[in-house]
Amino acid sequence: MLQPGAMTADLTAIEARADRDTRRDALLDAAAAEFNARGVSRASISRIAAAKGLTRAAVYYYVRDRADLVFQAYARSCQTMARDLETAEACSGGALAQLEAFIRLALDTGRPPTAVLGDLHFLTGAARQVIATAHEANVQRLRGIIRMGVAMGDLRPCDDEIIAQALIGMMAWIPLSAEWVEGADADHQARAVETLIDVMTRGEAADPDWTFAPPISIDAFFPPPPDPFDRTQVAEAKLERLLLTASAMFNRRGVDGASLDDVVGALGATKGVFYHYLDNKTQLVVRCQERANRLYDAFAEAADRLGKTSLEKAVIGFYLLVQAQATGLAPLIQLVGHAAFPPAARRAMRKRNRAVQQRYQAFGELSRTDGAMRAIDFNAVSQLGAGVFEWLPKWFEPTDPRADERLARELVELFAHGLRARS
Repeated sequence: MLQPGAMTADLTAIEARADRDTRRDALLDAAAAEFNARGVSRASISRIAAAKGLTRAAVYYYVRDRADLVFQAYARSCQTMARDLETAEACSGGALAQLEAFIRLALDTGRPPTAVLGDLHFLTGAARQVIATAHEANVQRLRGIIRMGVAMGDLRPCDDEIIAQALIGMMAWIPLSAEWVEGADADHQARAVETLIDVMTRGEAADPDWTFAPPISIDAFFPPPPDPFDRTQVAEAKLERLLLTASAMFNRRGVDGASLDDVVGALGATKGVFYHYLDNKTQLVVRCQERANRLYDAFAEAADRLGKTSLEKAVIGFYLLVQAQATGLAPLIQLVGHAAFPPAARRAMRKRNRAVQQRYQAFGELSRTDGAMRAIDFNAVSQLGAGVFEWLPKWFEPTDPRADERLARELVELFAHGLRARS
């Protein structure tokens, strides 16, 4: 028999659980924004708590420790993506309609941010495996939509893994890119979404029969071997190898997921060798970023010199950016963690990045006179390209046989002609 007051007690318990879930969700929203800005190990638990009106101690009512907070934020990202894919799969109209629905759901500006899985190596053991498995299930589901579209004749034949990962990279980068875009406003994300859907569908080439023949190899940007009798060249080559090795590890694992011990271990060296060149890890990351900017400048210069049209210039630059990650040249990416740099370094990075961005945007301006590209928001297109190569180290290994140019050609085809099958 129901006792007096039992129903009231049950309702109170339900309300308490609902309130706890609401507060936990708000905490994970704040954590996602903080992780995306600073990386997981440099994120401030106090700042996360304050953003939702909690004390630092109150955070640990909802999570055990920092690792558990990361795990829950990453798990929530995977769950959100799975729900979006499920909703998109129920849409009629074929694969393109489903992909568009998925993109619009995931990048709805009315939603709070989800944590980008950029620092997965911060997690260990079973926690990392759970997130990796959940993310891979989402990737496979997205690949399934693409394969279905190809089989039904909605999409052109393509490598479904490359296309799925490219979409994931672009979707991860769009909410983060405003930090690096000069003059970004409240409509930045909405414009980028529309551009992504347009490029995914039709590409940016005005000529549907345009084809790409790379006029330069990425090998031209690898440093030549030093003269073994020139001490200066040998020292510079050793520093270059250190920066390349560190950049590749940071790109794959996240800055927080690769320690100095990991870097010097991969070099077969000792920390003493590291401290001969640099003072600390922060200085190492800054030097890696300076190296990346030099490479990005060199790619833009080559694209400007070798491209005959706006489209060729843009595609050559994109091709080199992709090949740099695919082949192990590994300029440092900036997927997450930009706010963790010292203020002076962050300002310098932003200034250099915007200068490089403006060079690529200038290629788009040329299309107004040469007509090689469709009328399209080229500023947004340049950010989509950044999302592709920023995400590459998270899933693509330089040992993959597609690194021989098949990866880059597939991605160039995506940007040039989109996914829609030709009638």
